[in-house]
Amino acid sequence: MSSEAHDCGCPPAPSTEAYTAKDFRSNLKPIWCPGCGDYGVVTALYRALANIGRPPHEIAFVSGIGCSSRIPGYTTAYGFNSVHGRALPIAQGIKMANPELLVLVAGGDGDGFSIGGGHVPHAIRRNLDLTYIVMDNHIYGLTKGQLSPTTPRGSKTSTSTYGSIEEPVNPLLYVLAYGAGFVAQGVPADMDGLAKMIEEAIRYPGFSFVNIQSPCVT
Repeated sequence: MSSEAHDCGCPPAPSTEAYTAKDFRSNLKPIWCPGCGDYGVVTALYRALANIGRPPHEIAFVSGIGCSSRIPGYTTAYGFNSVHGRALPIAQGIKMANPELLVLVAGGDGDGFSIGGGHVPHAIRRNLDLTYIVMDNHIYGLTKGQLSPTTPRGSKTSTSTYGSIEEPVNPLLYVLAYGAGFVAQGVPADMDGLAKMIEEAIRYPGFSFVNIQSPCVT
């Protein structure tokens, strides 16, 4: 697909080429645990990207570390699996180096609000046009069940065996407090609603944040 801007500086004409969810699905088979909410997230993402209408080579997907970090490999877009908590600064660098790319970031509650929490306010205030999708499962799932910043008070984990004594971080209030212009929350069970939500976040001209309550069943 190709489209060129007019000499007057008007937006490029929309492409007549249509994409389907399959165009954004790689040959790698997801290896999340059976019943993981992330299966629904990646399926909604495929649908959203198909509706956006940009070809895979015009999209870059960056992730940190965690169960959610596998998503770039399950798409046909450019992908970058970064070190723990550093997905946002890397994504911002990609966007500044090539503003024409559609840049998406995937992370979890631990990656985004513990190890990488210090990067969130700066990404919001810079307001680069990128979309941050957090799969919030209230636990460190990949490392077998430690307490995370969003673990509900009283929850028993491998590092809070008598129940968490701390109040959880509210991701929505967190990003709103720093002035994020687009903030949304969804669940994988509502596939159509989640796909539309991600699509709207991508279309937003600035930093957009989508928090997804993605259950960890193990």
